[in-house]
Formats: sequence, structure tokens, C-alpha cells
Amino acid sequence: AGARAIRAAVPSPGSRCASLLAMEEDSPIEKQVKELEHQIAHLQRSNAEMEEFLRENTDAELRAAIGENIVTIARRRAIVEDLRKLLPERSGATVVAPSGAAVLSDVDGSMLL
Repeated sequence: AGARAIRAAVPSPGSRCASLLAMEEDSPIEKQVKELEHQIAHLQRSNAEMEEFLRENTDAELRAAIGENIVTIARRRAIVEDLRKLLPERSGATVVAPSGAAVLSDVDGSMLL
């Protein structure tokens, strides 16, 4: 019975729901933005963990790795910013910030809290 319920919940390829779901899929640019934001989050977490370790220890290589991560984060943020400029504007679209908080996008692309 459980498998039938799952199959019933999936819209058939020609249905209106399937068409609406297809429109909601991310564009290649949006997918790239999400991937870069995911990478940035991992780099930030890694830096936090290394900084925690360095509070009680001294390690020049670890300190250098943090510096390299900071540069990589800045580069990836710049790429994300450039990619977002390529996306069509979506008036009043809800965006989920990297922190997980929902943010509303205004017509001019500015974020509303």
C-alpha cells in the first residue's frame, strides 16, 4: 500500500502539476549559485574549526590554510554575485539565505527583511 501511495503522489509527466514542477526547477545558473554557496559554507565551517584548534595550539600551516580559505571564499562570493546578475529578476520572490533565513527580494533585487 505504501508504494502505491508514493506512485500516486508523483504527478504523471503530462499533468499540470508536472508542468508546474518543471517551471520551479533551478536554472543551471541557480544550481551553480547554490553549489558555490554550499562550498562557501563548508569553507567557513572549516575555518571556524581550524580557528578553534588554533586557540590552544600554534600551527603556521593551519594559519596559512585559513588565509587561503578566506581568499577562496572571497573569490566564490564574487562569482556568486556575478552569476546572480545573470539571473532574471523575480519580483517578490522568496530566497533562502545561506543562514537558512527566508528573505524577500524586491523588484530592484535588493533584499527585504
